Amino acid sequence: DGGENPLNDLRVRQAMQHAIDLDLLRERVMRGKSRPAGTIVAPEIPGYSAELDEPGVYDPEKARALLADAGYGDGFEFAFVCGNDRYVNEEQLCQAIASMWARVGLKPKLDIGPRSVQTPKFTSGRTDVYTIGWATEPMLDSYSILIQVLHSKTGNAGVFNWGGWSYPELDALVAQAGVELDREKRLNLQIEGLKIVKDEVLMMPLHQQPMAWATSADVEDMPQFADNKPRLWYVRK
Repeated sequence: DGGENPLNDLRVRQAMQHAIDLDLLRERVMRGKSRPAGTIVAPEIPGYSAELDEPGVYDPEKARALLADAGYGDGFEFAFVCGNDRYVNEEQLCQAIASMWARVGLKPKLDIGPRSVQTPKFTSGRTDVYTIGWATEPMLDSYSILIQVLHSKTGNAGVFNWGGWSYPELDALVAQAGVELDREKRLNLQIEGLKIVKDEVLMMPLHQQPMAWATSADVEDMPQFADNKPRLWYVRK
């Protein structure tokens, strides 16, 4: 609204993460079918680091302490914009997260609607917090989300950086990875970038969601991939 942005304070973002009970979301909202995540790429994705994949710790007392330390002991209002036709159980997921934030004193204003209504709010920056999922396309490694979502909005980069943040150190790593031809070096640069994302809580990883495919009884095996794309040449009858 033109005033001071509480989310620019790392302690606030850390508090919001500590307020989310990922295990409860998995059990109640996702019926035990999701995989709680500590980093923003799945294990199958090149550039994934097991060291970074430590899910956020649920600690509401710490969340309240961090908010108080940041000067927001009484909480603050913010828009939390979600869809209801994009991800598995997204509406229920957002309702649960909003409730968890409210329990530590925050005041989320939940805005849920179909993709056609919500997308203009995302792309124009008319929201404070939102949900987003990523399938690492088209290059199928962690460079995809780093260049398209997490890089500053410059040129063709940061197209999905709806929050408008900018971290020059992160941008430099992404740019270097984009021209590095040695695969191991490239992925290590991307892992360094993902560490900044985690340390700065640019995103609050929730989970890898379950996907279901129905096949006839004639199909013996149909492998699923992290981008949820069917590759029929792998199907066995």
